[in-house]
Amino acid sequence: MTPLTTGSLSRHIRNIALPMSIGFFFNTMYNVVDSYYAGKVSTDALAALALSFPVFFIIIAMSEGIARGASALIANAIGAQDREKEARLSGQVFSLGFLCACGLMVIGHNAAEPLFRLLGARDAFLELSLSYIHPLFWGAPFFLLSSMSNSILLAHGDSKTFGKVLVVSFFLNLILDPWFLYGGFGLPPLGIAGIAWATVLIQAMGGCFLLSTVVGRGYVTVRCSKYLRPHLRTYGEILQQGIPTAFNMMSIALGFFVTTYYLKFYEKAAVAAFGVGTRIEQMALLPSIGLGAAIVSVVGQNNGAGRLDRVRETVRLCVRYGFVLIVVASLLMFVFGNPLVDLFTDDPEVIRLGGDYIRIMALIQWAYVMTFVHTGFLQAVKRPMYGFIESIIRKIVLPLGLFYLVVRVYEVGLSQFWFTMAGINVVMTIVTIIYAQRLLARLSTTSA
Repeated sequence: MTPLTTGSLSRHIRNIALPMSIGFFFNTMYNVVDSYYAGKVSTDALAALALSFPVFFIIIAMSEGIARGASALIANAIGAQDREKEARLSGQVFSLGFLCACGLMVIGHNAAEPLFRLLGARDAFLELSLSYIHPLFWGAPFFLLSSMSNSILLAHGDSKTFGKVLVVSFFLNLILDPWFLYGGFGLPPLGIAGIAWATVLIQAMGGCFLLSTVVGRGYVTVRCSKYLRPHLRTYGEILQQGIPTAFNMMSIALGFFVTTYYLKFYEKAAVAAFGVGTRIEQMALLPSIGLGAAIVSVVGQNNGAGRLDRVRETVRLCVRYGFVLIVVASLLMFVFGNPLVDLFTDDPEVIRLGGDYIRIMALIQWAYVMTFVHTGFLQAVKRPMYGFIESIIRKIVLPLGLFYLVVRVYEVGLSQFWFTMAGINVVMTIVTIIYAQRLLARLSTTSA
């Protein structure tokens, strides 16, 4: 791969962000397919997917958090031309990922039911939620394998391979979801659990392909294999970068728990509307996902090479690109809120509530993009702790306090609840921009 420390920054950003955005578009559509088939079963099944999402997101948070941390470290090692450190990190990330997957399986299977009960799931609704989430915990090693392999590819500036895997995964899901759900060709109907087992199988295939790509390109070699045995110092180095990012992402899942907990004081349709609405938001935020991946790779390599001028320019370009792209997506969300929700369900109450949610959240999509860009910069320059603290405040501390006031004390309507969510995100985004820009100015001054 071409080093990211030379050449056009705009081209590097496009080459990484565009394939990643396209890939995550299909990944989001993958989730749309899951929601579509769950909605065909029942509104309870659709709500079960929404309820399961924050639990499932713990797997994603752990795998992506460690992967993002490792990717930043590997990118810095590549920029510094430290081949030995690059090999050591590349080997250790796989063994660390395997240990984390084992821990997730054990904890997840035991914690899922108490968490669902806390969120108000009972009887058939609880059974639906558990039947969906348990297969996903069995598949945790494959999620980690995919993320760890991609962390190495992304550090080298390659987002195309993972993007292609996500595209293929979408088309496989179109086939496997209805097959596993309804049965056929010798397979018995698996119900909503079949949707989860389809995901596990697809992750297994994608993870194996990504690993073979990493090995085939020589990014992981025999020299790397000697580092597969756990080395606590290197684990600590990776976790120092990865755990704040993982807990940052886990706080998103915990934030879903907090939000879902207070939504139960309204009606079950509100939970389903929130689940559908967040999936639509994912589609709108695809550019920020691509830019977040690009900024970690480009800034990481240039930071390792001491090219702070290119670091500063990369941040500026990502901010500009992000604003332009999200304005278009926000307008589409605002205008087509109800029709978008209608794609997921035919329940008129869910469509009405979901449309309200989409139109309100369309006003603050810029805040999410700016947060992703600036926390990506902080990750790339090995300052991950701010993102963790910021996300805890944004997703847990402020919602716990403010949601209690607006729901239990003032008993506001659902629309006012959505506006409270929006206000929290805007305030924390402004704080994040100020912090990251001040750090960027300080780094630039130090290097001058």
